[in-house]
Amino acid sequence: MLAPNHYFPPFSEREYKRRYSVLSASMKEAGLDCLIIYGATPLGGNDTGQINAQYLSNFAGVGHTYVVFPVKEAPTLHIGMALHIQNAKDISPIQDVRVGIELEATVSGRLKELGLGKGNIGLVGSGVSFLMPCTVPYEHYMRFSKDLPKAEFRNVSEWYENIRSIKSDEEIALIERAAALNDLCHEEMFHATRPGMSHADLRRIVEQVAFMHKGNHCMMHLSSWPMSNQDWPYPDFWPTDRTVEAGHLVMSEMPVGYGMYYTKLMATYFLGKPTREYRDMFELAASVHKRVIRELKPGMKGSDVDRFTEPLRDAGYMATGMVSGWCNYNSPPFVGQTHPEFPQKPKQSHLDYVFKPGLCVQVMAYPITLDFKKGLWVGSTCVFTRDGLRELNKYPVRKLRAA
Repeated sequence: MLAPNHYFPPFSEREYKRRYSVLSASMKEAGLDCLIIYGATPLGGNDTGQINAQYLSNFAGVGHTYVVFPVKEAPTLHIGMALHIQNAKDISPIQDVRVGIELEATVSGRLKELGLGKGNIGLVGSGVSFLMPCTVPYEHYMRFSKDLPKAEFRNVSEWYENIRSIKSDEEIALIERAAALNDLCHEEMFHATRPGMSHADLRRIVEQVAFMHKGNHCMMHLSSWPMSNQDWPYPDFWPTDRTVEAGHLVMSEMPVGYGMYYTKLMATYFLGKPTREYRDMFELAASVHKRVIRELKPGMKGSDVDRFTEPLRDAGYMATGMVSGWCNYNSPPFVGQTHPEFPQKPKQSHLDYVFKPGLCVQVMAYPITLDFKKGLWVGSTCVFTRDGLRELNKYPVRKLRAA
């Protein structure tokens, strides 16, 4: 029995068998003999940054982690700290834990042990493949190539993430718990907002509330601007000591989670009465956000999301990323844009993506002025059911609020 904990809450034995079975079947279909799944550094919070590896291992090592997952044999977990091996065995369903400071050597040794000298081996990066399309460190890849010169290595990160993104009932239960904690954190931050409060202090409030309730966060964007002079439509990834003042709008992107599963709120609120321009912009965003949740259905494609952007375009705004995969970090698909000059374009594979039950997504309406100076957003996390979308967050993200 795996040790109970709130960092990596153990799933049932049935759940791990389901994951391994689905992945093995998909590997056979793709002609893959083995996967090397890498984990490294966090995104910007107290998360592990190793979601693709921990999906199978339920554990993350210090610095680097590997999971070697052959199509037929049992997987192995590779970590760098020998003194952590007992902790790994207490938490991970993978009991074959191998340790070595040079992880590339232990991974290479396992591949040889499996007789994969001429194998078809898939490489999977830490996560967020469409933002960071890298797999393993250069030095590690060179070692694999040198030790197995006749093996074929290929990047299958997005393929893997598409499999991982369809959530089971046990996973959705954790995501629902994350949603409740996210709602609480944002409500606490809203009520703490007052003139003179720094952006960094607002982030610390979120961290304190999340940690108090055994939660975590993987990153956060937060800024405020005077409504009379907003000069950038996107909040800071690392909040600064700039302060919130009367007449400001506040934008926050807040992923808060439990057990390394997250929901994300994209909220906008005001200090004082919003101007007519911002009231109209907010009400438009809220109406579009509500419409997407009401009308987007499983079976529709990523390209179908474009039609929901029409009200934003008709009002003279650009927008980005109306729907993106979400449950741990951003994942495919990333779709819904209204302006050809926006710097981030959806890939064709995302436009062809077919929405399925069990997929968690962030739904966001984000009008931006064409001069790229003003903007706000309204967003929350939803899960596809058999019939449509179910919103997981209860925080009133579509309500125009003034602190």
